Order: sequence, then structure tokens, then C-alpha cells
Amino acid sequence: MTNLGVFRKYIESYLKSHPKIRQDMTLMVRQLASENKGIPMEIYCFTKTTAWVEYESIQSDIFDHLYSTATFFDIEIFQEPGGKDFSIAFDRNNVT
Repeated sequence: MTNLGVFRKYIESYLKSHPKIRQDMTLMVRQLASENKGIPMEIYCFTKTTAWVEYESIQSDIFDHLYSTATFFDIEIFQEPGGKDFSIAFDRNNVT
């Protein structure tokens, strides 16, 4: 098992124990095709609510949790760098 495979199983287990996720409907966590930016993960599940604001809150909480636990699996979350990232990088390179 790889750290990514263990993380995938962790996500699945986390969702199966989440009180706001429906357990009687499809719940799936899978790796998608590898890209030059990394290996995307797809999370497919349903909340117990259809109220939009509550749904968005549940989704945000789940991703906050997963972002914070990824480091325990020695996994880095990739995000496209923005202008501020480049400014910081160039400023650090000019410091002597």
C-alpha cells in the first residue's frame, strides 16, 4: 500500500463515519489519471441535506479536515501558484 492508497482509505472511512453523509447512497473515493500536477482524487457522496448553505458548510468542513490531515500521510496538496507566490519566491531569491 502506498501513502496515497492509505489516505484514500482514510477518506472513505472518514466519510462512512461522518454524521451528515448519507450511508444509503453511493459513497466513493478514487484516484483519477495521473497528471503533470499530481494525482487528482475524486470524492463522490451525498449529504443528508439539500439546503444549499448547509451543504456548502458540510463540504467545506470535510475538505478543511482532509487538507489538514494530508500531512500525516506525507502527502502535499497541490495548488497552482499565483502572482503573490511568485513575488515571494523572487523576493527570497534576491536576499543575500
